[in-house]
Amino acid sequence: MKKINNFNIKNLILVFTLVLMATSCSDWIDHDLNTDPDSPADVPMNLLLPSIQQKMGYSLLGNDAVRTNNIWTQHFDGVDRQSYTEARYQITPADVNNLWSSVYTGMMINTSILINKAKTEGAESPNFAGVGQVLMATTLGITTDLFGDIPYSEALSGSQNILKPAYDSQESIYGSIFSLLDEAVVNLSSTTNAFQVKGDVCYNGNVDKWKKAAYSIKARHTLQLSGKKGNAAYTDALAAVANGFSSNADDLKVPFEDANRNPIFQFMEQRTDIRMGGTFIDMLLDSNDPRLPFYAAKDSDGNYSGSAAGSQNPDASRPGSYIASFNSSVSLMTYSELKFIEAEARLMLGQAGAQQAYEAAVAASVLRVTGSANTAWLVANINGVPVTLQNIIEQKYIDGVSTNQPYADYRRTGFPVLTIAQGALIPSIPVRFPYPQSEFDYNNENVPTVVLTDKVWWDQ
Repeated sequence: MKKINNFNIKNLILVFTLVLMATSCSDWIDHDLNTDPDSPADVPMNLLLPSIQQKMGYSLLGNDAVRTNNIWTQHFDGVDRQSYTEARYQITPADVNNLWSSVYTGMMINTSILINKAKTEGAESPNFAGVGQVLMATTLGITTDLFGDIPYSEALSGSQNILKPAYDSQESIYGSIFSLLDEAVVNLSSTTNAFQVKGDVCYNGNVDKWKKAAYSIKARHTLQLSGKKGNAAYTDALAAVANGFSSNADDLKVPFEDANRNPIFQFMEQRTDIRMGGTFIDMLLDSNDPRLPFYAAKDSDGNYSGSAAGSQNPDASRPGSYIASFNSSVSLMTYSELKFIEAEARLMLGQAGAQQAYEAAVAASVLRVTGSANTAWLVANINGVPVTLQNIIEQKYIDGVSTNQPYADYRRTGFPVLTIAQGALIPSIPVRFPYPQSEFDYNNENVPTVVLTDKVWWDQ
């Protein structure tokens, strides 16, 4: 047998290696090996939209933000752990990390992507863009009302070079809110759309309702500027009201169900650290309000009772079925809130119709919460009682439990009158949230220096 020359073997190996190197990698490497199927590089608009809406419903409306400021407004009282410290007005930058992250990554960045895709994805979809703009304006409005100045123009610029975005003033954020809503109305009026609105868990793609929502959110934030603009704010609010919601059927809500449970329900199931607030329950008891058994569960004695602010009373009533059932929806904006806005604006301008708007607001709230008109109670307690700013805001406070709006209204008007919590660690109720620890860690040079008693711009 002939012996194989070692030199020839080496040459064969070299040739084989060169052939492999000359062959395109795409011919023999599976590039999908490094693709995470759970983190797609591109997400269609019909999947982005419900994700944004559910995140808003969970973090901004349903739990992280609302639970804290509803403790401060005494709708709730914290009776244990973090909620108890918040009831005494102790909240740290680390406590709002989750909320801040959810707002920027789960809501605003994704909403910005949605709006941009609707404008550039082959053919434009103005309706989809309009929905995104309403959601962006709503998120901006609630976030700036809680924190004041926030990153926006640089944070959502899309540039990877801006790792430490500047903070936009609250005044400029409000300008952005109004611009977004005005543009949303135009886009939602378009009849030329390459893609219809799909995946919408709030309105199922009904663009007429989204248009009403845009006007209604605008009414909320124009009224918020009453301390800055005076009568002009009331006039602007009424102009928006005229095109806003016309019944409870128009309410902008995020639904929950068994597979995706209401966040307050989950919080009470897992931690049970809040009870209904004494101020809130006493207001309902004083007038035998029909909403009471929907807002609160009976305590161990079979009664409805509240925990006085900071008293740490675990025997008080827990949140009721309207607030904390597994399938309780959370409200982004309601018809009843819009009618309260109309009532206040007309009253402050000295216009006729304030009484009628106030009565309609309370009636809408009672009907939405209880499922019944409760006419006898309305006649005995609401109808014909001369309208004042205090009773407008107090009824709006009752209507707005488990939303962010009563906290804004309390700071703006001073109603309802609240007493400081027992064991309070600062001398007054906080008027803003602290900035998160993550911002101090990674964007420290841009974070404004504030404390919990520093008022936001529109409140000064």
